[in-house]
Amino acid sequence: MTALLWAMVRARRGLAVITLLLTALAAAAAAAGPLYQDAAAESLRGVEVAAAGVDERVVTAQTSDDPRGGDQPLRPYVPGMITLSGTSAQVVVTGEQGEENERGMFLATRTGICEHLVIVRGRCATGEREVVLREDAGRDLAVLPGQDLAFRVPPAGSRELERPPVRLTVVGFYQPVRLDDPYWGDREILTGLDQPAAFATERTVAAVEGSRMRMVDLLVTPAAFDDMDRLRDDLGDAESELDAGGFGVDSELSKLIARIKDGESQLASSLLLAAVPLVMLCWLVLFIAVAGGVEQRRGELGLTALRGVPARTRWWLATAETSVPVLLAVIPGYLLGYAATALLATVALPGSPPVYLNPASALYTAVAVLGALLAGLLAQVRALTTPVLGLLRRARVRRRGGLVGGVEAMVGALALVAGYQVAAGGDTGSGGIGLLAPLCIALGLGLVAARAIGVPAERLGKRALRRGRLRTGLAALTLARGGGTHWVVVLLTVVFGLLGFALSARDVAAQAWHERAEVQVGAARVLQVETLPAASLLHAVRAADPSGRYAMAAMRVNVNSETKLLAVDSSRFAAVALWPDAYGATPAAEVARQLRPTEVTPLSLTAAEVEITVTLDRLEPGAKAGLTLRLVGTGGAQSTVRVDKLLPGTHAYRIATPTCAADPCQVRQLMVDLFTPKRYLVDLTVGDLRDLTGKTVLAGAELAGHHWRLPQTSAARPVPEMAPAAGGLRVWVDSVLTPDMRAAADPAPDPLPLVAAGELPPELLGAGGTVRVPIVRAGTLPLVPRNGSHGALVDLQYADLRVGGESDAQEPEVWLSADAPADLVKRLEANGLKVLGERDAAGQLHLYEEQAPALAMLFLAAAALVGVLFAAGGLLVTAVLERGRTDGGLATLRAQGVSERVLRSADLGGRFALVFAGTVIGLLAAVLSWALARGVLPVFGDGGTAVPPPDLPGPLVAAPIAAALLVLLTTCLLATRVARGSEGATS
Repeated sequence: MTALLWAMVRARRGLAVITLLLTALAAAAAAAGPLYQDAAAESLRGVEVAAAGVDERVVTAQTSDDPRGGDQPLRPYVPGMITLSGTSAQVVVTGEQGEENERGMFLATRTGICEHLVIVRGRCATGEREVVLREDAGRDLAVLPGQDLAFRVPPAGSRELERPPVRLTVVGFYQPVRLDDPYWGDREILTGLDQPAAFATERTVAAVEGSRMRMVDLLVTPAAFDDMDRLRDDLGDAESELDAGGFGVDSELSKLIARIKDGESQLASSLLLAAVPLVMLCWLVLFIAVAGGVEQRRGELGLTALRGVPARTRWWLATAETSVPVLLAVIPGYLLGYAATALLATVALPGSPPVYLNPASALYTAVAVLGALLAGLLAQVRALTTPVLGLLRRARVRRRGGLVGGVEAMVGALALVAGYQVAAGGDTGSGGIGLLAPLCIALGLGLVAARAIGVPAERLGKRALRRGRLRTGLAALTLARGGGTHWVVVLLTVVFGLLGFALSARDVAAQAWHERAEVQVGAARVLQVETLPAASLLHAVRAADPSGRYAMAAMRVNVNSETKLLAVDSSRFAAVALWPDAYGATPAAEVARQLRPTEVTPLSLTAAEVEITVTLDRLEPGAKAGLTLRLVGTGGAQSTVRVDKLLPGTHAYRIATPTCAADPCQVRQLMVDLFTPKRYLVDLTVGDLRDLTGKTVLAGAELAGHHWRLPQTSAARPVPEMAPAAGGLRVWVDSVLTPDMRAAADPAPDPLPLVAAGELPPELLGAGGTVRVPIVRAGTLPLVPRNGSHGALVDLQYADLRVGGESDAQEPEVWLSADAPADLVKRLEANGLKVLGERDAAGQLHLYEEQAPALAMLFLAAAALVGVLFAAGGLLVTAVLERGRTDGGLATLRAQGVSERVLRSADLGGRFALVFAGTVIGLLAAVLSWALARGVLPVFGDGGTAVPPPDLPGPLVAAPIAAALLVLLTTCLLATRVARGSEGATS
């Protein structure tokens, strides 16, 4: 029996080779899913770790002293994390000039410090009593390499004795460190934001007497996330060890762990299902191949049955002939899947991660091979159940409808319903099982259409033949009656349905990534700067870029509302901000005009010293009244000047205003200081402000005519009343409760104009809820910079006047245009801004293109394109099988006088019609799938919805579809040549 089996395989070795290759491809596709998932997960971990903030990449711990009393600090070990330890002490450094040349500094040591310092002069401190300084600190202290400096820890209190200094030798100078380098653990002590750091060896730092801080930091690497459960356990053990040692532990690592876990979940739910269509396509092509091979040996099967071979033996022989090449393809297919995945990971995945074999890939390969065995068995059922007379016929009898056709139609309808249910049941952006919707819809539509296409094709063929159009008629009849034609239509429908959906998904996602990158960043480049007053931020940016074309100040505004408010310098907004099509038809210049409809005229004065006239009309007996003005200089510097005691009647009080000596400064706030044992009663008028020459620098009439904003009043906290008076601005109050006597000069429009996306409340609460801000919608956009579909824009100066107060700007930034000069950052720093970090729209887009959804869509697109190759293979397989047809095919018409040229054209036309029919139906399936299932596509790794993806793909999607169609049409030419080769010989 074995010899007979091998003889059968050798006799039809072509079909055996085709079966082996198709099974190997199915096994490769099945193995590729789990293999790619592990490689993509490793790539994702590297991407997320690299993109995370320093606070999310480091577990920091510190204590003021080591409670164990030992010299060695704790060094907990966590696999995949780097343990860094060190010590620091706050010191005062004295230069050669003595106390006149002193500077505060941190003296510190850290594991591997010399590997991370960029030495610009001299060398790193490696010996005892050596120190390396930051280059600007060295300039301030006027010290050179080789000179000694005195380091001492200042007394912690008045009762603590002065400690003797330790003299250390300066051996080198280093560049300021990068703040985004996780090695420094986001520690200001080491990065030198407030005071520069000097680095020495651990023994040197220990030689400085006084209190010290011990630091232990755990720096995460991508390898730490290989096993999430183990990472959590190890981190818990390390934190317990540090806590027992008296260390306070702080970290935002849990946020990074959550992002990586979510990304891996997206990959797991999407990639494995993406391999299912490929495997099913291989099964379908295998089914077509085996079914065609069975048709070739119909006569052999009939003779076997006629000679009395038992049915069991006939089934076994037919099944074994297919099973042998299927089983032989397991290992080559698995290795082929590994090699293809390794190539894809090397070429396309960020970081080119290695690919390792895993149990899941072996399991999926086994399932694919079992499916191939089942497909081969199903392909032979019809022939093995056909009566002997039917098998011995030279020409096959076409069956109209029947049980098989009914079952196929029913399966197709159920597949369509299943596709709809899967698409409707998936959550927005959930991926997972929802990604099977395009396969179900394409398969269902293909099965239904393949059964329905024969009738109109046959009618067209008969009509063409009656009119004498042989080529068209024979091509249409070939489409209608060709053996296995409807399965090829199903194959092509599934291929183009998946291809259209995958390409649309990738194109829409790419549009969404690009739009969100531009919206979320706001400008080509954005600099994060150290906290400072809003007026200082505005002045520094305008001074660095007087043209207003390259730089713009921006900041977040804290309001007690769900509305996220971003303040921008509207005078530069149109020139600097990116303006993608997602913002709608309103141009940026119009938005800037809506944000700032009128210019503001603040109260300003210029004088080094002024005399202010105040008339005190009433005052509670025994009370004391004063007057305070808050001034803001041109550069944003704030100062407060006071009249400590006001006298009854009209008097001129002299106050120094050095902030306003050279340039004008603004009067931002007026406050009456009232100290009383009983009732709060005061009535006064603030008049002119004159310089020492008697010139009026700020008239009382200007004060009276200005808009003053009072704090939010309440039953427990009254506010004064203000009104114009003959001599200036009158302020009075009469209350038994303590009043809030502050009044802010606020010339900004009321209500405050906002340009928003989404809903807006009738008013906002600013300054910690103490300032009620009425607002008006000046314009509406689909999306706004930074906050997308749920946010608003406001003019920065307006916002500062209305809710700024004495606090610094929240999250101050400088937005730069794409063509900003190379030296602009240095000019900003020269004007007092300290740059902490930078991000750009291109980098944000690159991050989106490397996160989990992008990695999943890459595999989806690759699988869809490989499906086109499977379809081409299916066309070639059918052509090869036609060489052995028992009915002779179209070649029998040669004897009836039909020319070879007409037959060849008809054959080619039939194949073209087949491809075009499958393409059209497949694209209809893609359109239907997109309409139903586009919402389940995961587009953003964080699931963000602030910038919704577009509904439709762009026109460029048609290019790869046209290329796929061209490949299949070219394959038809080759298939015709292959099939006609034998027919020409037969004729």
